[in-house]
Amino acid sequence: MLNTFEEILAAVRGKAKKTIAIAMAEDEDVLSAVSMASAAGLADFVLVGDKQQIIACGSRQGIDAEKYDIVQSDSEQQSVVRAIQLVREHLADALMKGKCTTATLLKGVLHKEHGLRSGNLLCHLAVFETVHYHKLIYMTDAAMNIAPDLQQKVMILENAVTFFRAINGTDPKVALIAAIEKVNPDAMLCTEHAAIIAQMAQRGQIRHAMVDGPFAVDNAVSAKSCAVKGIDSPIGGDADILVLPDIEAANVFYKTMTYLGGSKTAGLIIGAQVPIVLTSRADSDETKFLSIALALAASIRRPTA
Repeated sequence: MLNTFEEILAAVRGKAKKTIAIAMAEDEDVLSAVSMASAAGLADFVLVGDKQQIIACGSRQGIDAEKYDIVQSDSEQQSVVRAIQLVREHLADALMKGKCTTATLLKGVLHKEHGLRSGNLLCHLAVFETVHYHKLIYMTDAAMNIAPDLQQKVMILENAVTFFRAINGTDPKVALIAAIEKVNPDAMLCTEHAAIIAQMAQRGQIRHAMVDGPFAVDNAVSAKSCAVKGIDSPIGGDADILVLPDIEAANVFYKTMTYLGGSKTAGLIIGAQVPIVLTSRADSDETKFLSIALALAASIRRPTA
């Protein structure tokens, strides 16, 4: 398993370079992340957007943007369409959000004829590295699905498991998160969902993962908490993936880990034909850089056990 972002970077370095198309690349933090990834030899990039603005943004960061391939576009929508077209024509291996809005990017990705649909539900996956945990934590879904129902949660979980196995070559431990670790269907429907999904996994309806829940966050990441509360589960205190109950809980978790917890963070949209690097406009260039590395690591396709 790859337990730190440095291990992910090491896994990507030295591999055949992939190309990432950036929709509306005239963004200083994005160009800084591109420069970092290029300097590390991780990938090649195609910058789609207003060429003069891209060059000017790069100049303000001390970056010569003209050394990259630049595809001129005259609007946000046109930038998205052209970046997606590069992926569809196999001229790029992944897509990245630049200055464009998430809504515009996803509208293009979900276009029935010209997008990047795969037949799977799209969802957001975040990965955190914190000094308070012994390995990377994968968490979903902080940015796509607002209030997923039972079946959507199963699809979100399966997307995360597929991605984790591509990165690590092994089956993950998945914790279904709620506010409590007991089933309370009348007041907290998510606890019922968690119990049903855990039972589905036990009966082989969800493959390639060990799944349990409901867990409160402390049970999922702290063996001591499990001992104190009498929770006996091989996932307790050792979860790889946290499936949060809705976008509100997941978004709060994401931003708390990033801004107050001091975690290193990466974020992608998964479930499309290719990984989509999608971070908040307020995220740092480091977060964007690590998100690029994460997308590239998934394309290596490590052998799975």
